[in-house]
Amino acid sequence: MFLHLLDRKQKDAFLVLAQRISMIDGEDDLSERDALIDLKSRLGATANPDMTAVLAEPDLSAFTTRKVRVIAMLELLTMAYADGYLHDAESGMISDLSAAFGFDQSDLNSLAAWAMEAIALSRKGESLMGR
Repeated sequence: MFLHLLDRKQKDAFLVLAQRISMIDGEDDLSERDALIDLKSRLGATANPDMTAVLAEPDLSAFTTRKVRVIAMLELLTMAYADGYLHDAESGMISDLSAAFGFDQSDLNSLAAWAMEAIALSRKGESLMGR
């Protein structure tokens, strides 16, 4: 929803995080795969990120302001919750990113609540369209 506000470097860094979170639980969930495909489309990405970067310690240096960190977390949480629950490995990654971004538990709770509401509204919209 807010990815258009990121610059190219931030979009590339975000895509690495999104790819990582889609893989971290070891499951090949259709909802998460669809969410990743949608993210790539909205980012204008035509290829997957370099797997070396995906598997390495995340480089968060592109996320220089609170605004871009919030955008990244909202989008990652929306993707992580796409299958209806947060797997333990996803939860660990989200917690680590949240701490690295300087968010406290209250911030994380608010971001997660927004993500779940966004998913519910998106599903309702799809239902209204007859999908």
